[in-house]
Amino acid sequence: MAGDPAAAVGDWLDRHAPPGPLAIACSGGSDSLALLLAASRWAGRAGRTLHVLTVDHGLRRESAGEAAFVIRRAEALGHEAHCLVWTGPKPASGLQQAARQARHHLLARACRDAGARGLLLAHTLDDQIETLAMRLAAGGGWRGAAAMRPVAPSPVWPDGRDVILCRPLLTMRRQALRDWLTGQGERWIDDPSNADTRYTRVRIRQHLAALEAASLDIPRLAQLAGDLAALRDAELRTAARLAAQACELLPWGGMRIDPDALNAAAPVIRRAVLEAAVLAVSGRESLPGRHAIVRLSTALAAGKRATAGGVMLAPWQGRTWLVRDPGAVTGRVDRPGIGSLDTDGVWDGRFAVTGLGAGLDAGPLGRTYDGLDRRDILDAIPGFARPGLLAVREGGREEGNVVALAGVPGSQDSRVQIEPLQAHRFCTRLLSAAPAVWFDTD
Repeated sequence: MAGDPAAAVGDWLDRHAPPGPLAIACSGGSDSLALLLAASRWAGRAGRTLHVLTVDHGLRRESAGEAAFVIRRAEALGHEAHCLVWTGPKPASGLQQAARQARHHLLARACRDAGARGLLLAHTLDDQIETLAMRLAAGGGWRGAAAMRPVAPSPVWPDGRDVILCRPLLTMRRQALRDWLTGQGERWIDDPSNADTRYTRVRIRQHLAALEAASLDIPRLAQLAGDLAALRDAELRTAARLAAQACELLPWGGMRIDPDALNAAAPVIRRAVLEAAVLAVSGRESLPGRHAIVRLSTALAAGKRATAGGVMLAPWQGRTWLVRDPGAVTGRVDRPGIGSLDTDGVWDGRFAVTGLGAGLDAGPLGRTYDGLDRRDILDAIPGFARPGLLAVREGGREEGNVVALAGVPGSQDSRVQIEPLQAHRFCTRLLSAAPAVWFDTD
């Protein structure tokens, strides 16, 4: 790309950066260092706060020194910098994917701690093409080949629920950034793993370089990936319009579904709605597999009950309901149920809870409703959904008195605040740029 990368990044951030402080992920490599320098200039001009985050995966002896290099460079530019360390066991297989997931979790938590809604990432046009080629080589369909979006929600849940990924460099070539850095007298870190042909991305990168040398039009491939992303976005917008008509989220965590509306939709649109619905109601981080969606779709068409993907679909009182799989919450013979809150104050990926003082604990209501004095307040909730409701008890998670039930009228305690996350999850899956306000869950 011709021109000044710093000016291009500044123009992009003027248009797309969310308000408030921003964070930037920087490894010290050429791409992220170029983004750091460009974003630093913009932040100084715009009067914005920039938090620099670097991750030490602990996979190489040099990693701590590389993180220190980033910290020094960021502080020299006048920015607060943090080193995030990936601790714990490292898997023997699937290491790159595990490292990516751990990195996103660490970055999302650091963004939340800093009050930064936007996280700047240094993906370039080269990364875009490599990702396209990797997904096609792995046998993925056209949706998998759709381009990385310039602005997208964080891929981790619930840690990343308020974090927006911003990619200002997606139209820029890596070599152009390196030429610019060299002209600035800058040096960067070359990670030796980027030349290790044991990794698929490295092999793909080498093949693409050879093809480009033989006149392959790389920017044209990037345009193809962008066209596929636009097609995917149009598909999701259609699904969102159907969801607004066919799905009603309830504050206690369930969803009422209009089966006629969903069954009348094209299969690909119905699948998109069901995927978003399962993500929202289950609280899980990963998309349900194809088998789970087929099982639920088949049950929906037949008016039958089915359990898959962490949810239960079932008819009750003439309506169709999608609820959290109660067995997954309360536990089964071969696996435990959901315990108390995670470190971020979220229960089961579905509710953010604050105000749990001494003597209060959060957990499932359970099959016998222990500690609940007024059972009539459950009358509007399907019986199969009740064991998985979030209950706040005083005097013990299982045996104490229930003082609050998430989203159930007549069961609230002023000491505890419970925020349902289902609408947030549902909306950001179908329309990543839309605020989670489609559904009235009061």
